[in-house]
Amino acid sequence: MRGTWWRRALVAFAFGWLVAGCGMGRPPEERFEADGEPYLLVWAGDDDRQQSDFLAVIDASWESRTYGKVLRTIPVRSAGNEPQDLNGEMRADRRVFATGILSGRTFVFDLRDPMKGGLVATDDPKGGRALAAPRGVVTLPGGRTAVMCADRAGYRGEPREVLGSPGGLRVLGADGRFVRDVVPAGPRSFIVAPAGGAVRPNMNLLVTTNQAHGFAPTSQGPLMPGITVQVWSLPDLALKSTPVLEAGPRGEENLGPLMPRWFRDRPFVLVNTHEGGALYASDSTTLPNPVFRLVHDFGAGSRPVGAAITPDDRFYVTALAGANRVVALDLRDPWKPRVASEVDFARAPGGGPRRTGGPSGLAMSVDGRRVAVTSYTMAVPAFALDGDRRVYMLRLDRTSGALRVDQAFRDEQTDAVGVDFGRTTWPHGASGPARPHGVLFVAP
Repeated sequence: MRGTWWRRALVAFAFGWLVAGCGMGRPPEERFEADGEPYLLVWAGDDDRQQSDFLAVIDASWESRTYGKVLRTIPVRSAGNEPQDLNGEMRADRRVFATGILSGRTFVFDLRDPMKGGLVATDDPKGGRALAAPRGVVTLPGGRTAVMCADRAGYRGEPREVLGSPGGLRVLGADGRFVRDVVPAGPRSFIVAPAGGAVRPNMNLLVTTNQAHGFAPTSQGPLMPGITVQVWSLPDLALKSTPVLEAGPRGEENLGPLMPRWFRDRPFVLVNTHEGGALYASDSTTLPNPVFRLVHDFGAGSRPVGAAITPDDRFYVTALAGANRVVALDLRDPWKPRVASEVDFARAPGGGPRRTGGPSGLAMSVDGRRVAVTSYTMAVPAFALDGDRRVYMLRLDRTSGALRVDQAFRDEQTDAVGVDFGRTTWPHGASGPARPHGVLFVAP
């Protein structure tokens, strides 16, 4: 009798341990999830450009009772920067680099402790700098940072400038101090306007994209889109090649290459095109003349922006600012990706009226199960695309690729889904509504 009791107790204990360990009772994609990145950073600009822009630290711990709360804000003591991007992955030194496209500034934050860290440096370009309109940010081997700058300083958009005034790369030290501006040399037949970048350390390669000229505050007229990407060798940042993206059936799919993303287990890179609304791929970046092939068409006017690939290289997720959607593509055959799922942002999650604008900034958690999205793009003289100015959290099922809006990630003031940056008061003061863009998951 006593032996039977012990056997039953042992079975009950084992079953309870199994349930707890597997996370039964939660949605399937949340089982085994480690809450290793409990903070979300959002780089935001003051709406009327009169108050300081700031970096917001949001509670992203899905087990927290304050999930979605703005825990603190870090003002940068300057306004009108038009915040753009943050470094795509957390650096080993826990520093975060943030670009301001209109001011030309790059801000550096020390976030070894996200709840106590702050602004430690500002690169403020003065007269004599070659480049303007800083956008994407990548970390180079050794700790330096490369900032993609779309235009030459003083760019206006005159015909002679379109090919004759290339943008380039701004190199900053790990401490944020200016090192040099790198402008590709030689004759030019194409627009050179770096916007996004992706580093492959084990291959000593950097891939950058040439979206368009016209982001400098001095620009007049419309954006002038490019059709090329560039491959650089590391650590010397020598230009190796400038592959041209060929147009597809619509004749415009190659316009405005924006966001490059490497696979992790092989030398394969994907590049979306903002003006072209498409996706290109290459496995030949090490060759003297790499070839990029059109592999997916999101549609005219879809305007792909932020993008990420899951850690197992199975799914590609991108925000379509023009189509008001976030799409997940199945990459089992990367030459023929297929749509696995999508989230429609034209209607507010949980119901409500249809809305304009769309998702733009995007970051994926390290485990690939969460995707943070900001609904605002930018407002510069040559281009503007607004959104509802919220930050949403999406869940990604890494087995099926199904995306869904995380209904638990809510604004602490209104209890609506998504963190509303239209509020009037922030931890740093009553500075009014803001425009969120760059986003990054971080751990303490």
